[in-house]
Parts: sequence; C-alpha cells; structure tokens
Amino acid sequence: MENNELTPNEIRGVDLVVKALTKKYKFILGWEPDKKYREYDNTLFIHLKINYDMVSDYFGIRIKPSIKARLNDKDYDWWGRDLYSLSAFLDEPEGYDGGYDVKKQMSNLAKELYNRLPPQLQRTYVFPSFGGDQDTPVSLNIHGFIVY
Repeated sequence: MENNELTPNEIRGVDLVVKALTKKYKFILGWEPDKKYREYDNTLFIHLKINYDMVSDYFGIRIKPSIKARLNDKDYDWWGRDLYSLSAFLDEPEGYDGGYDVKKQMSNLAKELYNRLPPQLQRTYVFPSFGGDQDTPVSLNIHGFIVY
C-alpha cells in the first residue's frame, strides 16, 4: 500500500459506519484505528470507544464492584484500557456468551454497512487478478474496545 495513512474520506466512511452502529448499540462513543492498522493491506482494524456503564445496562449485568470502583476513579490502568470482549468487566454468569455474540453481530453489521458505502469513502487495496489489478475495498473489522 503506497499511502498507509487514513485519508479524510476514509475516516468519514468509518465515521458513518460507527454512527449507524450507535443507533443500535447506544454504548458506543466513537472509534479509533488499531495502532497497527497500517500493517494490513486488506483489513482495517478499529477499536470502538465504549461507555462501560451503558454496556452494563445493555446486557443487564452489573460491572464487577472492584473494577467499577477503578473505572469511577478513572484509574489509569483501567480507564481507556483496550478490551477484546464487551463483557470482560461484567459480573457475568459462568458460560455466558452474550459479549461474544454481540461483538460478532456488531462486526457483521459494520462490514455490511462499510461495503455499502460509496467507493470514495472506502479504503482500498490493490488486488491482483487475471484481468488486471483492481482496487478492492478492505474488510472493516472491530478488533476491540476502549473503555470510558
């Protein structure tokens, strides 16, 4: 990939997708690209910024009290921390898969919405094909979450 930085149009495209996600998942506050997003030509990995109190409300499960206290104090070890599961800090029952299921649904919806964007709002990579090289949209992937 010649230019690894996100262009203003590419940022706008992801902004539109994330804004649409917030209609269904009210706990989303925003997004940022994964720190290593430049290393992948065919996938754009992003992290969603989330409000953990609203995640708790969404699932109807309380946050573990010890973690809740640290989040309330904006403890630097917890506030703004990267997570790979929506339910990591919840006091969830054993065998609970709600966080995994919702992340999967969010990822599928984000990919579908991203693929429907006009080409000028999508990040692309060159895909060699039999008929010649083609600009192909990357796959948008929700890599994780940042807790606020």
